[in-house]
Amino acid sequence: MFIAFSNLTFLKLHSSQLNTDKKVSVEYLEKLPTNDYIIGPGDSLNINISSDIGLSSTARIDGEGTIYLPKLGRVFVNGLTINELNSVLNEAYLKFLKFPKVQTIVTKYRPIKVFVTGEVVNPGIQTMQGSLSTDANEIVDNTKGDTNLEIFSNQKITQYNYENYYFPTVFDAIRSSGGITQFSDLQNVQIIRNNSITNGSGKIRTTLNLNDLLSFGDVSQNIRIYDQDVIIVERNNESNKNLLTRAILSKMNPKFIEVYVSGRVNRPGMQKVSRAGVLSDAIDMAGGAKALKGPVTFVRFEADGSIDKRKIRFTKNKRGKYENPNLRDGDLIIVGDNIITTANEVVQEFTSPFVGIFSTYGLIKAISD
Repeated sequence: MFIAFSNLTFLKLHSSQLNTDKKVSVEYLEKLPTNDYIIGPGDSLNINISSDIGLSSTARIDGEGTIYLPKLGRVFVNGLTINELNSVLNEAYLKFLKFPKVQTIVTKYRPIKVFVTGEVVNPGIQTMQGSLSTDANEIVDNTKGDTNLEIFSNQKITQYNYENYYFPTVFDAIRSSGGITQFSDLQNVQIIRNNSITNGSGKIRTTLNLNDLLSFGDVSQNIRIYDQDVIIVERNNESNKNLLTRAILSKMNPKFIEVYVSGRVNRPGMQKVSRAGVLSDAIDMAGGAKALKGPVTFVRFEADGSIDKRKIRFTKNKRGKYENPNLRDGDLIIVGDNIITTANEVVQEFTSPFVGIFSTYGLIKAISD
């Protein structure tokens, strides 16, 4: 059973609704996050036990989920939120202090693993940094980083005089999985995550609409992701090629992909083509076909381990159709040549990303069969 996220009801506030006379009260400072960060092995903590007597400690949670603290020794903290940790440590330190007031700060976040599935290019587990920081005077190029800021600007940010933290978001996780397809339903992206102990443990779920993120840069639902989150991108029955264009412009999808073209072409080998490219574009990038003898063989290794292999008649018409399909990263195109010769070329010159999914023998067999 899943519980809906209590703090993820998103409202759009239009400018006509703004009341410029309204002031923010001091109670605003007392707001605390309801979905607090859950600590785990690899996190580094700064724990201020009592500022009155200067008692504090720094600790890194080990692989067993424990840390060492003054007076308490080794204690198990894995799975607690920051608020929960402060609460239980306040209670534990009552044995030694009259008025403990524990305050914990995460000084370094552990890497996170999220599972991205559904209508994305490369579904599976994505390992990402738990936080990204820019130190003082560090130059950060937003066009290359892993932060969601890059959707808004291609400018470089320089001369920070403080340390800035950015946390990975749903956008970053989808991009890490290769981006979306023309069948992705961005209005129905589900997030499943661990619930805190205080709120009953188990799992919680919400559905996000990321459509406005690509169209208008609206980040209201581009939430931060946590370790062990599951992200599900649902599938539309109808394709939307305009969606891919917006994904490329927002950098959710890479602008270019690499495919391998072999056989009777003028420049065989790895070809970089547009993300929106089709088979005929790749052949053109390879210098065009020579006098064509035999069919064109198209091979794609699917994420689920299956192989999409087609023998088709070369045509520049019908872009995106079966005989001239849209391309994905790692596709193989063999133009009317000896299939065994091509298999040997591929193994010698280009095995990634197939190695790790298929053995060299499996690769040759897939091409040769």
